[in-house]
Amino acid sequence: MIDISRELQVAINTGKVMLGYKESLKAVMDGSAKLVIVASNTPPHMLETIMYYAKIANIPVYTFQGSSWDLGAAARKPFKISTIAVVDPGESNILALITGRTG
Repeated sequence: MIDISRELQVAINTGKVMLGYKESLKAVMDGSAKLVIVASNTPPHMLETIMYYAKIANIPVYTFQGSSWDLGAAARKPFKISTIAVVDPGESNILALITGRTG
C-alpha cells in the first residue's frame, strides 16, 4: 500500500499536478492528465462531469478516502481540494494507485 499523501507531495514537488476542479477538468479534456484523484465528498455534478470526460479520454479516476479538506491537507494546502489531476508524476510513484501496486 502506498502512502498517498507522501507520493502526492513528491508529484507536486517534482512533477506537474493540477489542483481543483476547473484545472483538473481542463487537463482531462485536453488529454494531458494521467490520473485524476477525487475526494470522497466531491459534489455529484462535479464528479459526474469528471467521470464522463475521464472515461472518454481513458484516464483513470481514483477516489481518495477522505474529504476535500483531507485531500487539501494531503497536498499540504490550507484549503479544500475536490479534485487533483496528475499530468506528470515526476519522481513519485503516484500512478501505482491505478494498478493498486507499488513499484
